[in-house]
Amino acid sequence: PWRCLQLSVLTPSRARRLRHPPGETRLEALAGTRPSMFALTAAPRCFAAPVARAGTTSSTRSNVRAASRSVRANASAAPPASKTSGESFLDVSDMPVTEFDENGVERVLLQTQGWDTWVWKGHACNYISAGVGNTGPIVVLVHGFGAHSYHWRYTIPALARRGCRVYALCMLGYGWSPKVTAPYSMEFWGEQVIDFSREVAGSSESDKAVIAGNSIGALAALYAASNSPETTKGLCLVNSAGNFAEGAAPGPEKKTFAQHAVGTASPKIRDPTDPDAAQNLTQLEKLQEGFGRLVATGIFFFTKVRIKNILQQVYKSVPDADLVRSIELAAEDPGAIDTFYQLSLAGGRTKITAGDLLEKYNGPLMLLWGVKDPWMTPEKASRILEIKPNAHYVPINAGHCPHDDAPVECSRKMGDWAESLVA
Repeated sequence: PWRCLQLSVLTPSRARRLRHPPGETRLEALAGTRPSMFALTAAPRCFAAPVARAGTTSSTRSNVRAASRSVRANASAAPPASKTSGESFLDVSDMPVTEFDENGVERVLLQTQGWDTWVWKGHACNYISAGVGNTGPIVVLVHGFGAHSYHWRYTIPALARRGCRVYALCMLGYGWSPKVTAPYSMEFWGEQVIDFSREVAGSSESDKAVIAGNSIGALAALYAASNSPETTKGLCLVNSAGNFAEGAAPGPEKKTFAQHAVGTASPKIRDPTDPDAAQNLTQLEKLQEGFGRLVATGIFFFTKVRIKNILQQVYKSVPDADLVRSIELAAEDPGAIDTFYQLSLAGGRTKITAGDLLEKYNGPLMLLWGVKDPWMTPEKASRILEIKPNAHYVPINAGHCPHDDAPVECSRKMGDWAESLVA
């Protein structure tokens, strides 16, 4: 069932990937090679692929067992169905190139140049899709602060192989999407999610989408779901950011240094695309803005060299090199520093409260929550449940990003819930 596999020759810099000749099995490709140089990636735990074909020699099987795992599947290759779960998994013809991690779990392979693009407000925003031709529910995935569409690298193939139509957006200012000066806010990104869901994912009144978001992406998803109920089937909040306390003010629970530097009142944070607003700044406001930029620049460089350490603080598992590299790539964009300053002010520009959005939303709600999250603790989930007691709460033994920290369980739980909404 695996029509084409790739071998990885491990080099000090980066593995070189080679396809085995047509008609040759993955074991035949490994036969006679040195186990220390070549590696076979085991199939995902939920797929239970056979280790050897009938007639394979014992020496070949030994080579396979001894090899470290790094064989990568062709983009359209469908892993075989699990022998233990009884589940079947689809061959997805438009699957982005995938690989298997050290635990044998399928995930999207990092592409330094990004994936597909969609023009929004004149900017070519990046996104990843899979299973566009499937007949299952539409699932729109929204990342958190500092992340991108690739952060859903496990969720995308897992849901697509179940029959879902999956779309993961890079919001403007993040990941592979352009780093531009814009009046970023929850309303800004929420409107982008609404447009993306309709224009790219194809959600409509007759074919609604399930929208899932992590961290601040959960707030953007909440905004989209509450303001476009006619195209939303359900909402999944994954360790959501936002202050859901009664009477809470709009914006973040805790202001950033840059927000404090430009003043505490949101009117002080101007629209950077409005030339009149820039001309009408007082001398004090100009000084505050300049200091805010200086602070944001310092935070940017301090964060850039501590990406792995920050991830380790909020992950239960050990973040891998590809995840760290994917975040570094965005930070290398020429416009990243100024964009980071504008992103840090998004909370101050936000006018609507998380609690008001939640009260406004009346559709099916899932809380997929990493209980080891030091930032968005389970107490926040409890507060949301006070407002929405009928929400489907699923605690996960993971950190702030359970979809990447405990991907097998999260993908299964999300997929089960999404399918239940369209049953």
